[in-house]
Amino acid sequence: MHPIEAELIEVVKSGRDWKLEDLGGITTLAPAARSLGSSPMMPELLHPLVLGWSDAEVANRDVYKSVLHDLLEVATTDFVLLEAVDILEHHRPLPDDGDERCFMLFLTKAATGAHSLSGLSRGAALDGAFRWAGDNRRWQLRLLDLFLGLAPSDDTEFLRRAAKIVGVAFSHWRDKELVEVLHKLAQLEAVRPEAAFELGMAALAEAIDREGSNATASAFREARDWFGEADGASEYRAEAGLYLDGLDLLLSFHGGAASASLGSVSMRVQQHAFELHAWAGGSGPPWLGARQTEAACWCALASAVAGLAGSLDEPSWWDPAAVIEQGLLSVYSAGRSILRRDQHGGIEAMVRPRIRASVATQAGQAHQVRTWLQQNATHDWAVEARDLIAQIDAFIERSGSQGNPPEAANERTALAAIIAGSNLPEEQRNVLLGVVANAISLQLSNMTSAEAEVIERCCNEAQGHSDYSANTNAARLFDTVLLWLVRFIFNRLELTKGDDPTGAYLFERDDGSLPHEDELQQDFFRWVATYAAGSDLEPTNIASGRADIRLKSGPERLVVEVKREEKDGSFDALFKSYAAQTTDYQNVSIRLGVLLVLDLATPNREGTPHLTSLFEIRRVLRQGENQSRLILIVKIPGRRKRPSDLTRLAKTMRS
Repeated sequence: MHPIEAELIEVVKSGRDWKLEDLGGITTLAPAARSLGSSPMMPELLHPLVLGWSDAEVANRDVYKSVLHDLLEVATTDFVLLEAVDILEHHRPLPDDGDERCFMLFLTKAATGAHSLSGLSRGAALDGAFRWAGDNRRWQLRLLDLFLGLAPSDDTEFLRRAAKIVGVAFSHWRDKELVEVLHKLAQLEAVRPEAAFELGMAALAEAIDREGSNATASAFREARDWFGEADGASEYRAEAGLYLDGLDLLLSFHGGAASASLGSVSMRVQQHAFELHAWAGGSGPPWLGARQTEAACWCALASAVAGLAGSLDEPSWWDPAAVIEQGLLSVYSAGRSILRRDQHGGIEAMVRPRIRASVATQAGQAHQVRTWLQQNATHDWAVEARDLIAQIDAFIERSGSQGNPPEAANERTALAAIIAGSNLPEEQRNVLLGVVANAISLQLSNMTSAEAEVIERCCNEAQGHSDYSANTNAARLFDTVLLWLVRFIFNRLELTKGDDPTGAYLFERDDGSLPHEDELQQDFFRWVATYAAGSDLEPTNIASGRADIRLKSGPERLVVEVKREEKDGSFDALFKSYAAQTTDYQNVSIRLGVLLVLDLATPNREGTPHLTSLFEIRRVLRQGENQSRLILIVKIPGRRKRPSDLTRLAKTMRS
């Protein structure tokens, strides 16, 4: 141990304020600087060194600068460099050309080969260079050159740190080349979590800057996909999970999702924020603190959007001032009011269509907004309120009267919000709103109580599963397939041979042969395709008995497994035979699935079963898992007989 280091330890242990003179002064320190630079105590010298440098006479200032250079140049330990960066940044701007000297030293260390410094030490130096380059474009370009030269073969710890800093640099500098660097780093498995997250942040920044609804939604989906990659590739998921769920909520609100589903997603965002705060503990470089602030803003946005969605379901509000000021107009201008931006952009493009559609189609809401503006003409939100009123006036003028009854208004509001989030031109949306509303009204008016009973029962049972209650895409998939299945089974139970030859496979054949499940698969797929042309039909493989229909919503998928049963068509038997295969499609996505079975076990001598007896939900809890997997089992009766054949059969049996 160098004698000056021993003296330094004693001075620091005393806890008193001290100066370099207590160690002999700058002239004593200068010859020993390179020896002291490798000491863990080195950062303790920096504070008195900079203070003495600032007060030194011109003739002695070069000595201080030389000592700083020697101390930093020989430092190799990661925590020593981290502490040195923090202390020196606190004293910026440094005297003379001290900042230039520090930046070049940090940059040189970061670019040093892996054989000289550890990846963690180089990462600490890179952090220092990035902090110094924050407001100096010339230094930014030097650092950009280092980023562009990052090699996949470099130290993993250094590349992980570099990926994080490259992402933050893009958020400030917006150099497109940095995104290409992140794409290159994302190809490395060990660095992928950090690189994918930063690609998500880059896509998010681009999305927030956009204004058009269609392009913005696409950009937000790209960001969400990258956060999904980061979430799946990392053991620590709070930060990626927060943005993943936050964007899922924003996109779902834009798409017209039910307010109840948004509430559960918002709760997950709050949990991620709590975990992130507990993990960070307030430590780290300033740019990391800015990231934590941004995450907190997204948490607030999720809470505000979910809360407003519930308010928009109401025909009017008990406390309109609170809803309008704290919810409606705050979310209407969320980019400025919640995310603290200085202009409107992508966030407003995502939330405003649904808000406008709701207020325009709810006479009570529109009246309360107008009344509030009359009473608060000088309020901070007055400009936004006037813009909203102008937009809803234009909406009403295009679409007609606002005098819907509350129930109809609620339904039309939700539908209008969904259509507002579509990719259709503005002038076509109002026409589509009327057409789709009429089609849905006709379908609902023709739905039997038996169909409604099946849908209600299945949804109530699915509600107890977290993948249904807390995942908007999962609920959308399950509800959609359930409705299509109920309508499909209803139609096929009413079918006769003469109605549709493609349904002949459901009836008893003269030669006694039995149909294969691919006939049911193709029949149901044709039915599905009329509603969703993008459904993914897995190629039929008759030899192995596989026939599946896959449907997707966002990143999630739901598989309808199609089977035939010749021996025992009871739900217990079907569950025992096919549950394992059906749930095996749930390994990487939502734990919800459908088993559609062509029941050939019973020749239907007593007639066709009732619709309500053909649907049942079962659960599977696999060993080592704490969440069950849900299966909707649906039977469609085969080997059916015509009513006249049943009469002849009954007479034959009676005689």
